[in-house]
Amino acid sequence: MRDDLRDLLQRGPFEPFRIKLVNGEAHDIFHPQTVALQQSSLNLFPFDQNWVIFPLDIASIESLIADYQGQAP
Repeated sequence: MRDDLRDLLQRGPFEPFRIKLVNGEAHDIFHPQTVALQQSSLNLFPFDQNWVIFPLDIASIESLIADYQGQAP
């Protein structure tokens, strides 16, 4: 999963995606600059919210291209 996340964050052009955690939480990623991928955790620093750190307990990753056409809501 860590390698998949790294590939998504480095993709050009960047495509927004949603991370769904095993505990049911979901986080939308609109800019790769707001994410710091660590060895066993992911740090999120959204521009308009508080930062979040969580372990890589990820259930799924979904594209947001169809929802937002590449634009943040």
